[in-house]
Amino acid sequence: MRRRTPPVVVRLAPQPAVQAVVALLAAMTAGGLAAWALGHQPQAWPALLAVPAAAAWAWRAAAVGPRRLRWDGQAWWLGHPHRDDDETAVQLTVLIDLDAWLLLRAMPGPRWLPLSRHQQAAQWTALRATLFAAPPSPGEPS
Repeated sequence: MRRRTPPVVVRLAPQPAVQAVVALLAAMTAGGLAAWALGHQPQAWPALLAVPAAAAWAWRAAAVGPRRLRWDGQAWWLGHPHRDDDETAVQLTVLIDLDAWLLLRAMPGPRWLPLSRHQQAAQWTALRATLFAAPPSPGEPS
């Protein structure tokens, strides 16, 4: 018989460091493509204008608004931090686990949820234990 995992609640907050890394990667990619284009066609200099545009787009795309992620012992729920009436049942997948930092994918969506030990200090151990020990949701592969 499997033991039930205890309830866990974490609050997701914006992470400017994650946004900065994503924006930097986008800018480097756009810069590399612009440099390649300039190497083949010198009149392709307007492609350099895509570098700051790509960085700005990536910064906005990587933004995480305040959310609450909750495990009730049977399912994960994602909603706004101060409202219980708009929670959505989600299936979580751990995409990246760097011990002090996690990237989760919540379905349906997908919604990308970056979490750090720094922001979740009190719940970090319980969150990680629940993520890896909780039984899969119905319909999720075992």
